Amino acid sequence: MTVGGRASSFETRLADWVDVGEALSRILEAATPLPSEPVPLNDAFGRALAAEVVAAATLPPWDNSAMDGYAVRAEDIAGASESAPRSLSVIGTVRAGSDAGARIGAGEAIRIMTGAPVPDGSDTIVRVEDTDAEAVEGTVTIFATRDSGRHIRDAGQDMRAGTTLLSPGRTLTPGTIGVLAAAGRDRVLVHRAPVVALLPTGDELRNADAYRDVVQGRGVPESNTPMLSAMIRSVRGEPTLLGIASDDETDLRDKIDAARDADVLVTIGGASMGDADLVKRVLDGSGYEHGFWRVKMRPGSPLGFGWLPRGERRQPVFGLPGNPSSAFVTFEVFVRPFLLRLAGHDRVLRRTVTCVAAERMATPSSLTYFQRVVLTRRGRDTVAALTGPQTSGLVSGLAAADGLAVVPPDRDAVEAGEPVDVMLLDDGLRADEHPVW
Repeated sequence: MTVGGRASSFETRLADWVDVGEALSRILEAATPLPSEPVPLNDAFGRALAAEVVAAATLPPWDNSAMDGYAVRAEDIAGASESAPRSLSVIGTVRAGSDAGARIGAGEAIRIMTGAPVPDGSDTIVRVEDTDAEAVEGTVTIFATRDSGRHIRDAGQDMRAGTTLLSPGRTLTPGTIGVLAAAGRDRVLVHRAPVVALLPTGDELRNADAYRDVVQGRGVPESNTPMLSAMIRSVRGEPTLLGIASDDETDLRDKIDAARDADVLVTIGGASMGDADLVKRVLDGSGYEHGFWRVKMRPGSPLGFGWLPRGERRQPVFGLPGNPSSAFVTFEVFVRPFLLRLAGHDRVLRRTVTCVAAERMATPSSLTYFQRVVLTRRGRDTVAALTGPQTSGLVSGLAAADGLAVVPPDRDAVEAGEPVDVMLLDDGLRADEHPVW
């Protein structure tokens, strides 16, 4: 915002109080995919395609057998049964990867393996179980007609030369990597992975090497950087750790300057309006361009977003709250989709499913609530239960969370038994708890 025609400063800036949807829309509009780079196919998992992939070959290149058996003509086995079998002369064998060989004529059969090219003249593959498996060498006796006209896979059923297999923006999963391998690719063009600088702030923070202070009540564990680093790596980003910045403007400024080459800067803590919350003041002094500050959500309302000038470019800056659950939720809801869009992915949002609330979820203010929940099955329903107290300063409940129950601002509570939308944190339910067989 502006005051008197000039950009407002830390001391005068008012909260924007942006709706969650509006905040996400602004953030994604600011994300331009990073340049592309070729990588070996074995290293491409989780990256996003930067160019269309077109089939160079037709697969399979010929009609092929769907099972082991005998290639025959349907008319030669018409009426075959246990009491009236049909006997055919076996004139050869064809295996996968070999030439189909001779053409089948009247009263003839060719022994064939799964995936092998179907010989000319054949329109049927009879499974071995419906034959005598050549009890007399050179002759096969057939006892059933259930395979008549069946078990032949058409040429090009998998892919045809010249057709588009995958489009830019597609996330490379094990399945898509299998397609690329089948298409003969050993390298693939993907968007570059974003480099994300992490800057936790606060004199009270202690790393593991100073955990004695935490035990003695003289410090707070610095859990956000390891947690957010893992979240960055989960989308194939590259975290850069700047170390803890003390509540000192010079130290903050030096560490922010050290992040100038990163694609994104994420500050953690110092996002509110306390006397020691210096992050926004230092950013303002570095030419920070304000996007918004404060979102109508809980936890995580003090989220900020803007840009720092870095020579010829603007560096996106996220200011996350320091409470662990707030940092986790705001990263999931806003930073993760932004990083995925930077990395070129066309699908950037978590999957949402409708569950049944296991208990009352109180959301008394007109904010969008993100409640940490664990999911279980109850009959045909997926049931969402709170992981425990939802205070933003707690971290232990994050370990149990399968998803975030999203309660819109027009609801004061979700009652037990009512439907509630849940944003899945792993895009699927845990298989060991939710078998489908």
